[in-house]
Amino acid sequence: MGKRLLAAALAMLWLLPGKMAWADGEADLELAGAKAAVLMEQGSGQVVYGVQGDEKLEVGGLSRLPALLAVCEGIDEGLLGLDMTVTISHAAADIHGPTAFLSPGEVIDAGSLLKAGIMITAGDAIYALGEAVFGTEEACLTRIQERLLGLNIQAEYRDIMGTGVKLSAQDLATLGRALMASPSFTSYSGLFLDAITHPDGRETQLASSNRLIKSVPGCNGVATGSSNTAGYCGVFSVKRSGATWLCAIIGAPDSGARSSAATTLLEHGFAAYEVKTLARAESVLVDAVPVQGAKGNCVALVAASDAILLLPKGVDFETQYHLPEILNAPVSSQEAVGRVTYVDGDGEVLCQVDLLPAEDLVQAQVLDYTAMLLQRWVHG
Repeated sequence: MGKRLLAAALAMLWLLPGKMAWADGEADLELAGAKAAVLMEQGSGQVVYGVQGDEKLEVGGLSRLPALLAVCEGIDEGLLGLDMTVTISHAAADIHGPTAFLSPGEVIDAGSLLKAGIMITAGDAIYALGEAVFGTEEACLTRIQERLLGLNIQAEYRDIMGTGVKLSAQDLATLGRALMASPSFTSYSGLFLDAITHPDGRETQLASSNRLIKSVPGCNGVATGSSNTAGYCGVFSVKRSGATWLCAIIGAPDSGARSSAATTLLEHGFAAYEVKTLARAESVLVDAVPVQGAKGNCVALVAASDAILLLPKGVDFETQYHLPEILNAPVSSQEAVGRVTYVDGDGEVLCQVDLLPAEDLVQAQVLDYTAMLLQRWVHG
């Protein structure tokens, strides 16, 4: 049953209709002078608060995130092993901004490059990995554009680093959510201090500028960036008590203001909303429904997908079942026969989940009826 439900088993998270606090241009929360911000529930990608969230702005080194995402997902797919070595090209070594101080011709393991790319968005490391994972800069650029298209992010990358590209807070949050789904990325994203060792014995110290890793419990990513024109920008993820919130900040006046704005948004998410898991895909929601004309007398019904609600705290809901009194054979486990609906106090639908038979039931034949009659006779 697992394969046929693979597509349907994606989490369904819904915000109570009419409750999204999108404040375009006027914030209710103190965001310390940031130009734009978005607060997203990471599991669903649901945005619950934002200021100028769709405005394309300069984001400093965070324009490297699409390349980092392409690299991490390529490594997840097995295109490059972390124990494999990478030869640093002149093009990679020439990248400016935050770097791992790589030298042309240097041969270093991919794991060290990935650590530097994730912890400090080291441009030389990300560029070198892009070449190593995909073969050429052009192939890496193709992957970046494909991934951006898949994420519905409108941005044209002419080089791996995204020179001159502007992104919105919504774009950054979407990229951060995709990165946090990558095992390769999360293996290093929660590190605050570390180092890599070069073949000649040099060490490059890596110090993340994401202060929330140290100051906010549960912070495990994502990345920061800044420039004179972009201000201080960042994407931050915090997981706590079964819930995960992610925020994006653009244009804070300094690093302290960036951390303050991010902390305010994230704590608002934990304080104002709760995530309720009501059912998991393939879990039994109805014990038995009679089946007429089948070898089996009844069948259980299971959820076709996860049923997870994202709600403002204090909001109640009720569960409504929509079921047939009886099913007629044959019954297919791939066809919905009912549904469960979750509604709020006003009767508005929050979430619906289809119900599927737990198994296929074929129509009984004459011999099957004979066997059933004999069984009833024997057992009195």
